[in-house]
Amino acid sequence: MLQIRRYFTTGLIALLTLVAALAIYVLVTGELGWAEVKALLTALIGFAVGLNAVTCLTCRHELPRPWMAWAGVAFGMVSGVMLLTLLWWNIQSSYYWQITSVTIIWTLVYTHCLLPSLIRLEGWKQRYLVPLTRASSLLLGALLSYGVVGSFYSGWLLRTISVMTILVGFFTLLLVILHRRNQQVTPRLILTESSDGLYMDASGRYYRVTPVE
Repeated sequence: MLQIRRYFTTGLIALLTLVAALAIYVLVTGELGWAEVKALLTALIGFAVGLNAVTCLTCRHELPRPWMAWAGVAFGMVSGVMLLTLLWWNIQSSYYWQITSVTIIWTLVYTHCLLPSLIRLEGWKQRYLVPLTRASSLLLGALLSYGVVGSFYSGWLLRTISVMTILVGFFTLLLVILHRRNQQVTPRLILTESSDGLYMDASGRYYRVTPVE
């Protein structure tokens, strides 16, 4: 499994390098025609898929099941392929546009729901703020999907989507700020390796460290 992860991350780095080089080449050389714009958008989609994969894999050690992180990676790849299909084959079907839009929405919602697993708070903050953040993200995804599938853009729906977008941003920033503040007040365990292979903290207590993978 460790080898698979290494191959995947190496391939991801190679992909990001390739799309970066492609984007720079397109911007530096000549005029931006439609073909160059499509190539640039392809590079940006590749960046987005890679960023989504890195974000999901960062959460994998904090999730109850590692496959949950890999599911986010798969969702991102499917969304990227569907976007590239729209970009290069110019599909006119409204159903395909709707399916692609809903897939992208729920890919972003899924990844956003994984992120709070990295947050460590105390007491009621962990118990209530993390579920509230995820619930607001799920509700926003449901409202956006409803608007896309039903082609329904009434005033109340747009206002509700705007309110939920603000709440999602508010709860997300609040979690990050509280997490950072909690890290500053939580004492860190700093270990120094001794000559006999053990590790010692500032108080002189010894530890034996075993790598997880």
